[in-house]
Amino acid sequence: MMFNPKYIKDDWVKKRGSSQLMQIEEYQTEMTEGVTMGWGIKTAPRKYNGKVWCSWVNKNNALVTEPFNEADLEPVKWPEATMKVKQ
Repeated sequence: MMFNPKYIKDDWVKKRGSSQLMQIEEYQTEMTEGVTMGWGIKTAPRKYNGKVWCSWVNKNNALVTEPFNEADLEPVKWPEATMKVKQ
């Protein structure tokens, strides 16, 4: 299965139904069953588990970082640039 991320590091997102802006920090991976090579070295491949770590500043001005399912997030739609003011 090809890993095709929906978001990349530093993308701005919000949880569906919320207005809290968050920024993508990294993808969460998990260990899969290791394989022992012929010379005795055990490798432990990692795979993406569908979660991304997001950071934001809460109402107490503390930085919070928490994992979310990528499917529960939506991109932030920034407002269009304001109209130029006539001079």
